[in-house]
Amino acid sequence: MSKVSDTVQNSAAFYDDIASDYDVMTGFQKRFVQEKPFFNLLVQKYGITTALDAGAGTGFHSLLLAQLGVKVTSVDSSAEMLKRVKAHSREMNLELKTVRSDFQNLREEVPGTYDAVISMGNSLAHILSREELRTVFQNFMLKLNAGGILFLQLLNYSKILARREIIQSAKEANGITFVRYYEFCDPLLKFNILRLETKNGVIEHTLHTTLLRPIVKDEILSLLADVGFTKTKVSGGISMEEYQPMKSKDLVVLARKE
Repeated sequence: MSKVSDTVQNSAAFYDDIASDYDVMTGFQKRFVQEKPFFNLLVQKYGITTALDAGAGTGFHSLLLAQLGVKVTSVDSSAEMLKRVKAHSREMNLELKTVRSDFQNLREEVPGTYDAVISMGNSLAHILSREELRTVFQNFMLKLNAGGILFLQLLNYSKILARREIIQSAKEANGITFVRYYEFCDPLLKFNILRLETKNGVIEHTLHTTLLRPIVKDEILSLLADVGFTKTKVSGGISMEEYQPMKSKDLVVLARKE
């Protein structure tokens, strides 16, 4: 049977529904080899012993940091995603703390302060107004120790908006095809994940939709400076290559709390 969502879901419900497919869609296992060397350098350079992973998903970056000896708190608004964080941590014999919270309530719901706050995988695009994003950055600041770092990864929306790029990715895994695509409804985007699977010669499909706000470099830098972050560096990927507005796939920002 095919299932098509006829409503736009909030981000927590959206990720609850796709949690069981998320690791397959994102290449969970192979990314450890790809990303571990960079995060090892980051941990060593900035002396990171504790980290808050804001928008942890199924826990990839939390687990990667834990493998590097960092004490990690994984935060997500999706209960189903956090279940998978816990399952992965048990399977990998790694200790993590999990907290269910959205970004706007980190100050009240997540205890303590950290050497690093990371927000990866385009999580910030779920913040749907500039005012809310400023509050989120204030919360990140409050969760950091003095001298701590904020590390953000988003898609490069300068390129996506300029080119009106609809299809973001199409991936086949285990006989299932996942198509991630946008509908432009300025100033927001409808983010869709279409799941296609053939059973007994019939193509079954499931569609889930949520809203995103395309955040670009200038807005991020302005708001980070506004709440007190300094020594901000912008890159086009986690390996810190040069950011090119019309070429880079990602927008990566590293900032310090003095």
